[in-house]
Amino acid sequence: MRRVLFLIVSAVTVLAVTSLATAASSPSPTTQPAVFAVQGKVLQVGKGWLQVQVVKVQRGSGLRANTNLKILETAKTKILRTGKPASVKDLKTGEMVQITGSVVRSGKTLTYQAGSVTIMR
Repeated sequence: MRRVLFLIVSAVTVLAVTSLATAASSPSPTTQPAVFAVQGKVLQVGKGWLQVQVVKVQRGSGLRANTNLKILETAKTKILRTGKPASVKDLKTGEMVQITGSVVRSGKTLTYQAGSVTIMR
């Protein structure tokens, strides 16, 4: 009887360890970063960021019109003026812009990173 009990406990232990090892080595599901697209009026331009007042939300949950949003520029951010290449120096307070990018979540903090900023007017 003890021998049977020992074999059952050993088998269960081996199965449990194997299951944990398999779960640990399985790739975790990848999550796509959230994306956003807004039209807004430039309120401020700083080094590596700009602040806009959102006029229209085209994509992005939790975003609303008439809110101020700080957008970070990255090395990959493209600045355009009506579809043609421009630079950060072309961004001026009061201009209307179209911004698309990704939302990065770190705990409760959301960071909005621009993929492209198109100066509309």
